[in-house]
Amino acid sequence: MRLPLVGAAASSGRRTLWWVRAALGALGVAALGYALFGFLANVPPAQLIGVAAWLAVALLVHDGVLVPLTTLVGGGLSRFTFGLSPVQQGIVRGALLVGAVATLVAAPLIRAQQVLQPRGPGSGVNNTVLQGDYALALGVFWVVLAVAAAVVVAAVGLYGRRSKVRKIRS
Repeated sequence: MRLPLVGAAASSGRRTLWWVRAALGALGVAALGYALFGFLANVPPAQLIGVAAWLAVALLVHDGVLVPLTTLVGGGLSRFTFGLSPVQQGIVRGALLVGAVATLVAAPLIRAQQVLQPRGPGSGVNNTVLQGDYALALGVFWVVLAVAAAVVVAAVGLYGRRSKVRKIRS
């Protein structure tokens, strides 16, 4: 059921919101046009085929691997998070998805570091390539992510419990 708008203030606010949305949409379309023009002006035509192939493979990997995998994992998570509210389950799923994407980004760096910088005497390590300790950084990221997600899940649980108590007492 929609509530009727009362007074001129509500309709002018709605009109203002429409203009803000239209301006942001126009700004986004302009930015996309500028990026596309810059891309086409700076990339040689021979490389456009490679870019198109990369985009096609990225689309196939996303729709053929990542989406089904996250759907299956999300369904399996509902069994492990059955005591949590839907909001808390969403927080856990979101945190795991962020961690998985960060791991997906860091994995090639960790592997390249192992291949390009072997340890030991006479290895000829080049310290200017892949300087960071990506495995340690990924581990710290997962710990911080887990703690942050646990704190937010607990806070949402406490807030939900408090609001239920207030509703019962009222």
